[in-house]
Amino acid sequence: MATTLEEVIGYLRRDGRRYLVDVDGEQVVCRAEGANGRYEIELRLSEDGDCLHLRIPRVVGIGGSPHEGELCRRILELHYQIKLGRFGLDASDGEVDCEIILPLEDAPLTYRQFHRVLGTLVLLVDQQAPRFRAILATGRDPVENEDELHDRFLAQLARSLGMTREELEQQMQARPEDEGP
Repeated sequence: MATTLEEVIGYLRRDGRRYLVDVDGEQVVCRAEGANGRYEIELRLSEDGDCLHLRIPRVVGIGGSPHEGELCRRILELHYQIKLGRFGLDASDGEVDCEIILPLEDAPLTYRQFHRVLGTLVLLVDQQAPRFRAILATGRDPVENEDELHDRFLAQLARSLGMTREELEQQMQARPEDEGP
């Protein structure tokens, strides 16, 4: 059962949200507010209404930051950690966006689904945008502390050496005179 843009608009109206429909009638744009900012949300359907795309463009812009690599690393870590939503980087203009794609092949979109994905998208961006801006400005992740960085480094070092973390720590604590010739 395909979902229509009119159904999506009905859910926006039900929430009392203001919205605009683009000239082609293929995309709806609305706004949402979080603790850390206001966000423009683009909503569109694909696959004849069997797939809903919710996207927040311009979460951050890289703008020539020398810390682009660090931001990309954090975005990849987030892909591994979160189950709903994904950040993307448009290499042509340095824009980072966030999108949730919801397949609707087996059933029509419900208000509950719509409300959940819309809220999840806004929450995800609202939590990560300040972090991304800090990384681009300083090269350091404000979420991590030095102990977490040290632990992550030791874990990666142990993996690259084919050891467990405990074996690596034992090796590091061994004094040179304790080792045989």
